[in-house]
Amino acid sequence: MATDTLVSISLPKEKQSSLDRFLAKGFPTNKWEEWKYTSLKSLNDIDWNWNTSELSGTSSQLDIENAFSIQTQNGKISLTGALPAGVEYLDFATFAAQNPDFIAKFNQRNPILDQNTLYDLNDALASSHQVIWVKKGVKLAKPILHSYFAAVSLASAIQIKWLVYLEEGAEITWVDDLASSEDSKHILSNYVQEVWVSKNAHFTCVKTQDFGLSTTHVDHTFIHQEDSSIVDMFTFSLNGGLIRNNLHFYVDGQQVVSNLNGLYVPGNDQLVDSHTVVDHRMPNSESNELYKGVLLGNSTGVFNGKIFVRPDAQKTNAFQSCKNVLASDKSTMNTKPQLEIWADDVKCSHGTTTGQLSDEALFYMRSRGISQAAAKTLLMLAFVQQVIDKVEIPALKESISSRVVAKIQQALGV
Repeated sequence: MATDTLVSISLPKEKQSSLDRFLAKGFPTNKWEEWKYTSLKSLNDIDWNWNTSELSGTSSQLDIENAFSIQTQNGKISLTGALPAGVEYLDFATFAAQNPDFIAKFNQRNPILDQNTLYDLNDALASSHQVIWVKKGVKLAKPILHSYFAAVSLASAIQIKWLVYLEEGAEITWVDDLASSEDSKHILSNYVQEVWVSKNAHFTCVKTQDFGLSTTHVDHTFIHQEDSSIVDMFTFSLNGGLIRNNLHFYVDGQQVVSNLNGLYVPGNDQLVDSHTVVDHRMPNSESNELYKGVLLGNSTGVFNGKIFVRPDAQKTNAFQSCKNVLASDKSTMNTKPQLEIWADDVKCSHGTTTGQLSDEALFYMRSRGISQAAAKTLLMLAFVQQVIDKVEIPALKESISSRVVAKIQQALGV
């Protein structure tokens, strides 16, 4: 079994405990309720290299003017320029030594892990735990662009672990441009990002996931929000053999706003699984969740969205919507919206739809001289544009739109 080589790895006590938890259960299979449609059992058949080789010379697909830049190549993180005043990049141990009061609070967090052994694997094997620390009142006009790229000649498992900490009143936009080489051997990209958004802070995060077919990418993003904080989250899953997004929000303050936006466009032999949790623990807050998918070829999509409203979370407004278009009779979509409410003075709703393009709309466009492929492309782009238009960075919005169009046109043979 692929994980047998992990037994001989020597680790510090805390990391060894995490590795032991992973080894006790292994990779998730479809016998696990939270992984019912997304088995990783096949990863056991791969002889993984747990230490990836150095890589240099790659660049982001995105060109965002004046963005502050961080680069990750095969799991090795580096700054490619100076960060602005009031923002620090440092390792977790150094950060913890400088912020003992926050660490005491951080260590008491209680995330819901949903049978997530990949989080334990990351905790055990991540060679570094890096921190972006945004000081009180610092507001960045330009985004931080994190360019992540993987290319390997041996089947490799890559572990990345971040903490983004926004102090009171801070405001940043973080862009994750995630990609891998089409020519690589198997890649397991295991990505953990925890975000702490303090009182009156505003965090915007945009993830673009554009991997090769040989890549399995598992993303764990856990966001903790305090009083009057705002988070705008965008996840664009464009390519990859298998993508699993675990996005969890923990609402630990009042007057909190949590916005979750997702778009997935899987093609032939691709699977995208979006698992979201919004855990309302305090009163007078709201969450808005909008996910849309276009499924091409023989692709598979999964959406599992949970909203918890705890007994103390009165006056909560929580809304969830997941809409999908099956662009092929070979594609499959599995949806499971969930609401668990223990408070009685709330406004909550969820809904999901899955269907095909309207024959009437296609006929209307064809009758006006538009080719079938062009008509389908326009209808599918119009369907997803609601999510793309929420992105406020013009270059990023244009890049996402063009990649979505190219993906659809390729599937239609244009």
